[in-house]
Amino acid sequence: MSMEMRVSEHPLRRYGALMAVCMLAGAIAGGVSAAFGDRSGAGPIIVAASVGLAMAAVLWVCARWWRGLDEAAQEAHKWAWWWGSTFGLAIGTVALFTLAYGTPSVLTAAPDDLLLGGAALIGLAQTLGYSIAWAVWWLQRR
Repeated sequence: MSMEMRVSEHPLRRYGALMAVCMLAGAIAGGVSAAFGDRSGAGPIIVAASVGLAMAAVLWVCARWWRGLDEAAQEAHKWAWWWGSTFGLAIGTVALFTLAYGTPSVLTAAPDDLLLGGAALIGLAQTLGYSIAWAVWWLQRR
């Protein structure tokens, strides 16, 4: 097996394909969730199965995308994910606890909405940290 890395001649096509698969997987999972999202009967099982299949498809596409990257791009992503998302997680957690304990009267939503809101806050903070770290990694090497 060759250790040589393949670099795509059309990198934007790869990104477009990845985004299309992610959007399709999200649309399918969202549609199934909307149709069968009740909390009784087979609804949760159907939603879990559809979301699991969507995640498997996205992971498969991401693995193909990853193998097409050159070593520098892979290192940039690994470094950015480690440092950027770690700091994003720390900052997001501080913000979440500050909201939860500093202003509990503001948090009047249903518990499941609060849980999803907290997860979204952490995910957003990690993505923002990753994006900043990724830019810093490339700027240091240009």
